[in-house]
Amino acid sequence: ALARAFGAGPDAALIGAATFALTPNLVAVGAFGHGSQIMTAAWLPVLFLLYDRFARRGSLLALAGFAFAAALQLLRGHVQIVFYSWLALGLYALYLAIQAIRARRGVEAGRALGGLAVGIALGFGMSAFLYLPVHEYAKLSIRSAGQGSGAGFEYATSWSFHPAEMLTFLIPSMFGFGGRTYWGTMPFTDYPNYMGIVPLALAVYGAARARGVMRGFWITLAAVALLISFGKHFAPLYQLLYERVPYFNKFRVPVMILVLVQFAVAVLAALGLNAALRDPGAPAAPARPAPGKGRGTAAAKRKGSDAADFGARWMRWAIFAGAGGVGAVVLLQLLASSILAAASKARDYMTPDLARQALDVATLDALKSGILLAAAFFVLALHGRGRLSRTAAALLVVGITAIDLWGIDRKIMDPQIGSANEYAQNFTETPEIAFLKKDSTEFRVLPLRWDDTRFSAFGIASIMGYHPAKPRLYQAFMDTVGIPNLRIVRLLNIKYVLTDGYYPDTTADLTLRLDGPVKVYEVKGTSPRAYMVHRVFPVKGESAALAMVRTAPVLGPGQYAVWQDPPPYPKWPEPAAPDSVIRLRYDMNGSDYMVSASTPGLFVQVDQWDPDWTATIDGTPVKVRRVNYLMRGIEVPAGVHRIRLRYLPASLQAGIRISLASAAAAILLAIGGVFLRRRRGSAPAPPAEAA
Repeated sequence: ALARAFGAGPDAALIGAATFALTPNLVAVGAFGHGSQIMTAAWLPVLFLLYDRFARRGSLLALAGFAFAAALQLLRGHVQIVFYSWLALGLYALYLAIQAIRARRGVEAGRALGGLAVGIALGFGMSAFLYLPVHEYAKLSIRSAGQGSGAGFEYATSWSFHPAEMLTFLIPSMFGFGGRTYWGTMPFTDYPNYMGIVPLALAVYGAARARGVMRGFWITLAAVALLISFGKHFAPLYQLLYERVPYFNKFRVPVMILVLVQFAVAVLAALGLNAALRDPGAPAAPARPAPGKGRGTAAAKRKGSDAADFGARWMRWAIFAGAGGVGAVVLLQLLASSILAAASKARDYMTPDLARQALDVATLDALKSGILLAAAFFVLALHGRGRLSRTAAALLVVGITAIDLWGIDRKIMDPQIGSANEYAQNFTETPEIAFLKKDSTEFRVLPLRWDDTRFSAFGIASIMGYHPAKPRLYQAFMDTVGIPNLRIVRLLNIKYVLTDGYYPDTTADLTLRLDGPVKVYEVKGTSPRAYMVHRVFPVKGESAALAMVRTAPVLGPGQYAVWQDPPPYPKWPEPAAPDSVIRLRYDMNGSDYMVSASTPGLFVQVDQWDPDWTATIDGTPVKVRRVNYLMRGIEVPAGVHRIRLRYLPASLQAGIRISLASAAAAILLAIGGVFLRRRRGSAPAPPAEAA
């Protein structure tokens, strides 16, 4: 629908749809578990179509639809793709405004810019219940630990697209296909950034020959996105955006913006195929018959000659494409020793066999690209000579494109990273899982691998696990303190340590509880999830707090806690009787405890502190303090008290109100659009003379 809005016929528009849907990049992010990324990118054509309909036609219904589409895209949850989508929409709005101003149509220019602002504002508003809390969390995550409270520049640009890897646009396996055969400049990748050789060629043709001014925007979008994708390899531009554009420094993986290049190529390919499928001999407008003998015959001959020339041009290009594929194969073989040496140097694991495998696949891809491109050009040549109808030619070109892209996609969708049985094993109750589930106390485990997250599937708390935006306090604790000894193990409520080997029998305070492929050791004297202390170590600053946690030998129940708040520092008398802490309820967003203490003290919960945690003692609000660098602490008076902790961010409550108001505004806008549309439709027709 978007390609048709820009002038492509329905048959030519089909190649744009097929190209975007089958783009290996989008298939890969779905196959490798980044579902939010592909679902967010899927909204791109919808957003552009609805925004274009409002900007160029003034449809309020389209503007309301654009606002809802923006909200739904935001709610898919991949903020980086949303950011890139709206960067593209911003460029489009600017492009339309400039075109309108040059044509002295100020109202259209204002509508282009105002419509984008209104649609984005309503879209953000409707998704505020998600994004206000996310915005607040971002300040507390590792994504705010670098320059300008963002991801560090080196970290942010790790996956920068090297200009040399543009060769993968033509030969998908030029730098290996991915996995262990990849030898490009990125840390690793599992797929090539290939868009199809036929769509790419048609996009170039569309950029050169398509009619209308809108092709200029798609060329600009593809060029800008490609330059940004270079990241550290085109540092002046990326550094400028990183330092000056709000929120840009929150993102990493610059190569991800290639989705805009692929989107623009899909649209340009549709425009290019539309230009290629036009009848070369047809006049631009119906011509009035001219008097004179033989004029019709001459026109017919000229039309036939134009068609023949048009077909011959595509035939020549078909021959060049086939020859180019063969030439690329020859060139790769001539440069084989240099390519193999470069591949072996690029990766430590790149053995001669792997390098040769990568080169062989690249050679095969080069030949395939030449053959497929030649076949597509041959189809266009037959159409140009009048041997194929427009629809038949379009369907054949789309079929060739689908064969090309599907061949790449199939490799991605079967990535050989594990069998179905291996995948199922992640959710299989292994002996160590079965053993741990029998323990009804609150505890954490120290897993065998730092990135093992499968315990969460069984409701078992682990001190480790992978997440790309971990809390900054946790990451700083692990980077600085780590888990160097049993003292820290106990402090973090780790009751069981999992290993694949045996500790020496002389190791104190560790008891083997399960002997198998994975051994389970129980830690003696580990701290409970919540406890009381009556003494504190006051420190100033985060570094001092981390140093104290790392070195102080007396942190834990009934001993000391590290106190980071400013003076005055609390001083409590020693308890006359043991403290009692009984859990009444515990879940992700709240917990209740009954605490009995003979003297005032500090209630410590071995869970991460966050400014949005609130607490009450017997219904009276109290402050949740940050102790032991990253834990929660609450001052408790002497006696028996009920402590209740709740996580309910103020940003969530505000976001819900904003979302409801924005949705109501968008619905009213849609109703207004329907009313105006019906009013125009029911208006009386003008007199025939006026018409």
